[in-house]
Amino acid sequence: MKLVSRIAAAAISTGLIASTLAATATAEPAPKWNKLPVVYVSGSNDLAITAQPVVDAMRAAGLDAYLFNVWDPSNPYTSPYLTVKGNSKRLATFVDGVRKRTGSKKVDLVSYSQGGIVERYYLKDFGGAAVTRATVIMSGMIKGSPFQTQAIKEGKCPPDSVKEFLPRGIKIPNPTPACNEMAFGGKEIAALNSPSEALPGITYFNITSKQETDAAPYDINLMSGPGTYTNLVTQDYCPNDPVYHITMPHTPSVQSAVISALKTGKAHFTCMFGGR
Repeated sequence: MKLVSRIAAAAISTGLIASTLAATATAEPAPKWNKLPVVYVSGSNDLAITAQPVVDAMRAAGLDAYLFNVWDPSNPYTSPYLTVKGNSKRLATFVDGVRKRTGSKKVDLVSYSQGGIVERYYLKDFGGAAVTRATVIMSGMIKGSPFQTQAIKEGKCPPDSVKEFLPRGIKIPNPTPACNEMAFGGKEIAALNSPSEALPGITYFNITSKQETDAAPYDINLMSGPGTYTNLVTQDYCPNDPVYHITMPHTPSVQSAVISALKTGKAHFTCMFGGR
């Protein structure tokens, strides 16, 4: 996870959406895919102004969507450079509130960037697997972040450039828990991905782009091993569409895949500039 400002993403169009794609064959007939409440888990330093348009696009497509901001600026201890699992625990409380409000036993999740790791710790360590049917993870660093690994090796995790995002008046460890909880090849990610990256009983859609620079290399965002998941590289479906990390959740063709997956259980890309 590189430090980038996502404020510019608020101006990106939140348009288009929805369609179908042929289902992956299964041993048994698939159950009816009814719509469930959706919780969107934002990127690390997204603000409501950048994350809310993604939720609004899902609502415009007929989904009952709710925003969970990973970083709560009013609470410096939620800093994404200090903790990941702490925000996973907050997510558990938020999802329980959505379930109570809607009367739904289960939810679907959508997550982006560091939000994908926040979500996956929630699924495994904070009871989320029992109440989640499916999730769409956009460049969520399934295999961990090499940027954190390198920063830890250099003794600069977190770097000085993120001091404004950390609580004041306390000694900040180096590395912070967040660094260890994200680092590619680290013990925390290894435990998260054991015995499998995909938890049983959950359907995963993993979306990424070959134009990734922040959650890079792009294949760290894809699953391997056992489980029910579909890996989706945008260039395989919409080779002419520019899909970058900072604008990924706001890109219409990506939104079309997210929304179709949530509505039908099958992801379909409606390309901006041609494709299949």
